[in-house]
Amino acid sequence: MTQPPLRSFRESPWRYSQFVILGLIAAGLVKWLSPLTWLAALGIGAVAGIGYLLLEKKRGAI
Repeated sequence: MTQPPLRSFRESPWRYSQFVILGLIAAGLVKWLSPLTWLAALGIGAVAGIGYLLLEKKRGAI
């Protein structure tokens, strides 16, 4: 049984997971360090993840 050829991370369906993880980490830090609610913290995390996605698109990494 032969294995399929390895794909690069850029071709992987998981390539966008890094932005979700960054957003969740940012939301957790905001919630931990500030008195904001979870909804506000998740909104800030979403903005951070989307901002990083747009930065990587501008750089041409995606």
